Amino acid sequence: MGDAMMDKFDKYWDEPNNVMVLATILDPRYKMRYIEWGYHQMYAVGKANTEKNIVRGELDTLYEKFVAKNKQAEERASGSSAKNNCNTSTSMPLMDCEFQSFLSATSSTPSKSELRNYLDDLNEAMDPMFNLLDWWRVNAPRYPVLAMMAKRFLTVPATSVSSESTFSTGGRVLDDYRSSLKPEMVEALVCGASYIKGSHKDFNVVERDEDEEDDVDNIKLPKIVDVGGDNN
Repeated sequence: MGDAMMDKFDKYWDEPNNVMVLATILDPRYKMRYIEWGYHQMYAVGKANTEKNIVRGELDTLYEKFVAKNKQAEERASGSSAKNNCNTSTSMPLMDCEFQSFLSATSSTPSKSELRNYLDDLNEAMDPMFNLLDWWRVNAPRYPVLAMMAKRFLTVPATSVSSESTFSTGGRVLDDYRSSLKPEMVEALVCGASYIKGSHKDFNVVERDEDEEDDVDNIKLPKIVDVGGDNN
């Protein structure tokens, strides 16, 4: 069972999902430092640096997309507000009012500094009471674009747990040809198979083959041992 589960994990690691990596970076306890450390734990130096650069490139590209989206929203909001102010203002010439609106739209902090400041800041302590969503709620004014990214990536992903099928025996007992068994008989088959497989070696139980399927029809029964120790 463990080997089968490990094969599943290895298959997923062969095609890493960087969505989970980006979500880890958006956790202020880990950030990019954890990704760098983790890759050096798993890979050689060259491979680790390559994977780190790939993740950083995806992070920068994604960040620029969110910056552009946020800038468009701000321009729409500030444009309509500035137009109304210029139309209603009587103390400022129209040209000066429009130029002031231009300055307001272009004098914001460069977009790259937000991501750089977040990654350069010290990591938060590993506090068991740390609440990640509360942290982003408090720090959203400081990192508005990253807060938008956090809303998208810090969610529980929909996954299929392959280990659940490993522990489930219903499908191995009730198949297309044996689907009318009563619950008592199903329970007897499952419990009997578990008892036989869990018998102690001292009881002369037949060893299980490595590639043997978990089918109640294929389980080998132990040899009968009498009181005197002779095998029948």
